[in-house]
Amino acid sequence: MRILRIISLLILSFSIAYGAFAKESGSSTGRSIPRFIILKSNETNLRKGPNVRFPIVQTYKRKGYPMEVIAEFENWRKLRDRDGMEGWVHENLITGTRNAVISDNKYKSTSLTYKINDKELILFRYPDETSYPISRVEFGSIGKLKKCQKEWCKIKFNEVTAWALKSNLWGVYSDEIID
Repeated sequence: MRILRIISLLILSFSIAYGAFAKESGSSTGRSIPRFIILKSNETNLRKGPNVRFPIVQTYKRKGYPMEVIAEFENWRKLRDRDGMEGWVHENLITGTRNAVISDNKYKSTSLTYKINDKELILFRYPDETSYPISRVEFGSIGKLKKCQKEWCKIKFNEVTAWALKSNLWGVYSDEIID
């Protein structure tokens, strides 16, 4: 009897722990929530609720800006931006293409041999801080994610494709791998 109780408690504990880490699926699309997407339009209105009758809380004027889908209701997606602003957008105004915004410039090494400016990130030829730096990109710049490994992402800005530490990007999760 006691063994049965212990087994039941273990199963219950595992179920609770698994549920805390499992991603939820969207009620309309069946895709995971949360997830990142980008804005398709040069002007996108974020609304207080899932309908055009709701007031606009924010207007974004950057095509390709990454946002996080945090809920779904029919053809509407509740989004969050990197500053925490939340609101609803119609599904026709977003796409699953992946971009990221430069949001920080923290490096693992404390002995870099080149000057680091406060508001820009250095991009590297290879996913290693000791590799050759090939470009500097200002905070807020949007790049197209090509692939992401455990700690690094290959990202393209205009004609430059290089590597950045994943922790310096907004638009990709820390545990996410993109091939």
